[in-house]
Amino acid sequence: MKVTVIAPFPEHKDGIPRVTEELLKRIADANQVDSVSVVVRRGMDFISPSLLASQKISLFTIARFLTPQTLVKLIRLYKSSDVVLFLAPPWDVLDPLEALYFFLLLIKYGFLPRSRWVQVVHDFIPYIFADDGTQGRRTIKLLNTFQKHFSDVPERYIAVSQSTKKDAIRFWGLRADRVVVIHHGPFVTPKAPRVEFGSKKILIVSDISPRKNHLRLIQAFSRVQERSQSPLELVVVGYMRTAIPELEDMLKDVARRRENVNITFAGYVPDSEVLSLYAQADVFVYPSLYEGFGLPVLEAMASGCPVITSNVSSLPEVVGEAALLVDPYDVEALAQAMLTVLEDDELKKEMSKKGIAQAQKFSWEKAGDELLAVCREVADKASTATT
Repeated sequence: MKVTVIAPFPEHKDGIPRVTEELLKRIADANQVDSVSVVVRRGMDFISPSLLASQKISLFTIARFLTPQTLVKLIRLYKSSDVVLFLAPPWDVLDPLEALYFFLLLIKYGFLPRSRWVQVVHDFIPYIFADDGTQGRRTIKLLNTFQKHFSDVPERYIAVSQSTKKDAIRFWGLRADRVVVIHHGPFVTPKAPRVEFGSKKILIVSDISPRKNHLRLIQAFSRVQERSQSPLELVVVGYMRTAIPELEDMLKDVARRRENVNITFAGYVPDSEVLSLYAQADVFVYPSLYEGFGLPVLEAMASGCPVITSNVSSLPEVVGEAALLVDPYDVEALAQAMLTVLEDDELKKEMSKKGIAQAQKFSWEKAGDELLAVCREVADKASTATT
């Protein structure tokens, strides 16, 4: 089977690009795959050198903007492929100025076979939190363009959670039988359950934006510190993705009301340090208002760290019965959950054990196998239609 992959490949990878490279690795390792052609835009994309060590993976470099040579190259690649896997979110390929857009039009209007397109859907954040991120209204416009003109084209959709599948049906009107759910795996190997706690550290690993709910977390932490007999520390790992004007004012207000409220903004830290923080923290708190999947909670559970997270979107699906679920809009409920875990070492041990067991239900091996099964189905159907 010959697979072509279209995906985002920034040099600094987190979230979707990191997931993309992991899935790409699994595809290339499969015996049933003969070759993987990765479409990259000249001067823009960067693929990790470790992936290029695979003899099956080759780069298919194109000009970012449409030229006749670029279009001819894309058409030849498409015709020679058994399946084309779009790991890129639709807004990454729908810019009318870019080569990929006109290529998609050829598929849309039947100049190229329509039956080889598999589209991965990661989330519907732009519809639900329009101001969350740097894309804003332009992203929504591109998604609406996809929904109106292209959503009927892919042979199969892959959603990263049941929650995201429901969103795909809700926002794009897709039939349920066109959407297959394939969960991510953790980037952390599940550890043995933890039995030692006492750092009094509360951890969140997340970029900072309104959707991630840092404001309510800080409010809850302030209440917890007021009621706790021990000095606590809230450690915030992640970069500022979206400016939050209220955040600085809140921190000043917290400091003014109680000087010993200890909040550390660590910014971006390497993976090795994040693993160390998971191993140290007494509790991992993730009160996000919406997630397509929620990798940080899965990684925290795999590390044996007790987890408190939101009872919305995909998060209950990921944590199962291994975490405490709270209404992310309820500051008092969040504070009470944190106090409950912090003050009960036996509960922490039990949550650590359950979290690891839950994390073991997810793996990249399983995700890769399920993705390949979809690709094989689509390739076989396309081959039958051709003959």
